[in-house]
Amino acid sequence: MPEHGAREGRHGLRREAWIVAAVSLILTYFFFCEYLPPFKRVYLWSDIAGYHYPLHLYAFQSLKEGRFPEWDPSIYCGISYIGNVQAAPLYPMTWLMYAAVWGSQRFPFKVFEAFTFLHIWIAFLLCYLWLRDRAGATASVLGAMSFACGGYMMHQLLHPGVVGALTWLPLGLWGIDQATRDRDWLALWKVSAASALSLLAGYPAAWIVNCAALLLYAAATRPWWSLWRVCAALGASLALAAAQLAPSMEARSLMAQEFKYGPGAYGWRALLASYFTPNFFDYNPGHATTYEPGCFYFYLGIPAVFGLIWAAWLRRPRPYLPALAMAAGALALANPPHWFIGLISRVPLLNTTMQPFQFYGAVAAAAALMTALGVEDFLARARRREGRKLEWTAGFAIAALGAWAGRQLWIWAQGGQLAAGWRSAGEMAMLLVVFSVGMFCLRESTGRARTALAAALLAAVAVDYRVYGSGRWFNAMEGDVDEQQPIEGMGGVDDAAYREMRANRHYRVISAEGEGPAGTDYRRWGLATPEGFDPFLPAQYKATIEQWVLFHTNRLFHTDWKNREMMQALGVRYALARSGSAVDQKLAADPDYRRIGAEDIFCHVYEYRFAKPPYRWEQADTEATVRLLKWQPARREFEVDSPRGGRFMLVEQFFPGWQAKANGRSVKIERASGAFQSVELGPGRHHLVFEFRSRGFRLGSGISLVAVLVCAAVAVEARRRRKQRATPANPPVL
Repeated sequence: MPEHGAREGRHGLRREAWIVAAVSLILTYFFFCEYLPPFKRVYLWSDIAGYHYPLHLYAFQSLKEGRFPEWDPSIYCGISYIGNVQAAPLYPMTWLMYAAVWGSQRFPFKVFEAFTFLHIWIAFLLCYLWLRDRAGATASVLGAMSFACGGYMMHQLLHPGVVGALTWLPLGLWGIDQATRDRDWLALWKVSAASALSLLAGYPAAWIVNCAALLLYAAATRPWWSLWRVCAALGASLALAAAQLAPSMEARSLMAQEFKYGPGAYGWRALLASYFTPNFFDYNPGHATTYEPGCFYFYLGIPAVFGLIWAAWLRRPRPYLPALAMAAGALALANPPHWFIGLISRVPLLNTTMQPFQFYGAVAAAAALMTALGVEDFLARARRREGRKLEWTAGFAIAALGAWAGRQLWIWAQGGQLAAGWRSAGEMAMLLVVFSVGMFCLRESTGRARTALAAALLAAVAVDYRVYGSGRWFNAMEGDVDEQQPIEGMGGVDDAAYREMRANRHYRVISAEGEGPAGTDYRRWGLATPEGFDPFLPAQYKATIEQWVLFHTNRLFHTDWKNREMMQALGVRYALARSGSAVDQKLAADPDYRRIGAEDIFCHVYEYRFAKPPYRWEQADTEATVRLLKWQPARREFEVDSPRGGRFMLVEQFFPGWQAKANGRSVKIERASGAFQSVELGPGRHHLVFEFRSRGFRLGSGISLVAVLVCAAVAVEARRRRKQRATPANPPVL
């Protein structure tokens, strides 16, 4: 009978999990429907559109052409693509995304948006499964909504690496709970998997937050048993992610370092207001502070406020200690004292990676657990009252919750001018009263009345998160990225001019004085520029550029189109400028440039008459010749001839992994002009090949393959043991 009961309980929980997964997937579409077909009213902007999307366009197109993207020649005269962890090239979800649209001619931005929104669903589902081991279905759903639909996750939708990393945190917390409860370290495979996936998702600062949260949680759960085992599991995750970690460390060894860890940016009053007030900073459409660093959205939601108030009322902190430890530790790391900042400054790897703001993500996970525990404790104190009074109260609660949800949706549909500031707190307090009445009736009800109340409560909560979170559009702009650019050609640029640039794509292009496309956008069209925007900007390249011009931000500079030495040294042949701008008029009047393509166009293209290709003999020799045979991102082939020999230069970033062969024999690549490559060749004709093959990627891939096989074996054995321990009171879900 016990075995039969365990089987029945297991099947029941699985059915419940599948139902929750299906319903929450539908609700995820409801949360983001205005972004998605058939509506497509708005799109996510900022980093996801301007930085991440061109990276994925480049990778997708490379794969379609049969090349694995190891090198990115499009910015900064080349940087490592496989070493750029923010591109998430080895994240499993990235490959599923590419596979889903493999038949498309071009990688659609809407798919990338859907990929980001899908992480909200995965985050909800994993958080629900974690909390379900501790609480009932209703409490777990409300806690998971606080995590996945709350302010921090919504505010970070512009940064898919942050959302991707935080998505997997509940999986690790779930593994710690299972391991400490069953005294079985094998369950910590979930910690290793969660940590590796968080790192591969593409934002190391968020991965550090996850590691800190897992350690804080383990220390408060059962410190002497679990803490060192969790440390070991986190260490094992580095082996799982070694294929990404090794080339990223190669790239990091050359990058211009930036210190990122410092004092917190927000005061406690502002934090409390943002956590417990849905629209304190007024994110209504059209407001001047729609998206500024001084304004942030951390709203935890009505369930979290209710659960925290109930927990504080009971004054029984013991069940909440792991969540409190995680929240307190995260808040301390997000607002560190000066002595701790000084301590971190002595560890360059941490000081250049950790970011105080990201630690608020761990607070969201802690709040989810406190929400679930508080709601579960409240519901467990049922007295099952009966009578007409309860029926009338339940009916009132359902009607009031429905009316409130309808009102909020109507306001949102009419333009979204919701109450702001302290008025927003007042409206939240009114909803909290109605929600509390509904929770009381839910606790005392049974049967259909209980089901109806649960549905009304969940719907009202979903609408609250919807209108204040995903519907706020502080992350959005009107329009559709996929419709802004043609499938072929370059929007706003004459087709003939674009075809000429593509035909000579071994030359580089610039946006003169910034009056053209952003540097990262040239990836979209298969072009390359010496400019760009990327945290992996090599220090050697920055120093080389600053011989001519200064960077006006930590990553941005404008090529001096009037400087012949700079233009020729970087292999620049084309300058783009917005029609009618001051620099457009200067270029049109400069005899060193000629306009190509139509005049009546948004962006003019000018050819520099004295351009030199980004490959050449260093010494001037009228008898030395160069013929380009192949120009691919990670492979360049030339036929060169010189009666005296000499040094041949390739204006491409000097970087570990580049190899050169002359007539099939390896030749040493040396640094040229501070940041580029050169080889010494003897007299005569040579078939010269430069090729990039990341050594770190190949070594790391071998380590990762072994680690994945070991992790899979541990997961299978952990599952087998958990089934053996199953009882009707403790059936396994996964």
